Amino acid sequence: MTSNRKFISLIFLACGFLCWLLFREVFETVWALARFPVPVNFMVKPWDMIAIVAGVVVFIVLYRNTQVVTFTNEVISELSKVVWPARKETALSTVVVTVLVGICSIILFGFDMFWGMLVSVFYQ
Repeated sequence: MTSNRKFISLIFLACGFLCWLLFREVFETVWALARFPVPVNFMVKPWDMIAIVAGVVVFIVLYRNTQVVTFTNEVISELSKVVWPARKETALSTVVVTVLVGICSIILFGFDMFWGMLVSVFYQ
């Protein structure tokens, strides 16, 4: 568990950063809708301060919650057991999927054109 502690901390830091981004947009919108005055001589806007505090709180809550840390550690250990495909196999699978999607789209386009012509004949 201690070997993944830095990685888990980095994940929680990223969660705090994403929460800061989300809360910043939400609080800025609420601030504008509520028509609160915007201080011009502040270096950091009020909604930024609120969002920073919210992001730090999210990080601290995640970091101190043992259940979340245990769950994240278990997820990391399970992901380390995954056998990832080789680069060549991934490229080949991507090509196969792309070709099959193209074929299916051509077939669906044909059905759509046929159905459109059939419907236009019935409406005339």
